[in-house]
Amino acid sequence: MEENWKILASKPLIKDRWIDLRADDCLTPSGREVAPYYVLSYPEWVNVVAVTQDRKIVLVRQYRHAVQSWVTELPGGCADPEDQDLATAAIRELLEETGYRVDGEVTLVSSLYPNPASSTNRVHTFLARDAVLDRAPDLEAGEEGMSVTLVSVDDIVSLMQRGEIGQAMHVAGLYQALAAGGFR
Repeated sequence: MEENWKILASKPLIKDRWIDLRADDCLTPSGREVAPYYVLSYPEWVNVVAVTQDRKIVLVRQYRHAVQSWVTELPGGCADPEDQDLATAAIRELLEETGYRVDGEVTLVSSLYPNPASSTNRVHTFLARDAVLDRAPDLEAGEEGMSVTLVSVDDIVSLMQRGEIGQAMHVAGLYQALAAGGFR
């Protein structure tokens, strides 16, 4: 029988708009103490595999300070409290980061835990068909220098295999969206 750990104590360590870190003192079902056990609480994340009518996938390239490198990724971000639902958050993030709107169907293709060992949230990947350039992106300060690139559906797998898309959750979402969308 599977039993959850018991939380004996929980202490908030850092909390702001970007991070919520706490230290839990836990007791396993066999009676072993695990303390401290650090837990990161994040809002739900959304990513969008946006495909244009001419079968191009909309990607972004942005600086990621933790790895001190420019990374090619899917458009996406945190779901905001004012978003009606996760699909709304995905469509909003796509428009903000790329200027592309969605004229077609938006479908949830996966909801995965980025790191269930230490993080509480999930990343939800949506497939958005018939993405159309609508306006210039509306970037936040942390997105300065972000650029948009289009890659054909036929070339995206080789791009991932060469490691040119290095964010693991984005690679997983891309493969799932390609399969769900019948692009393989």
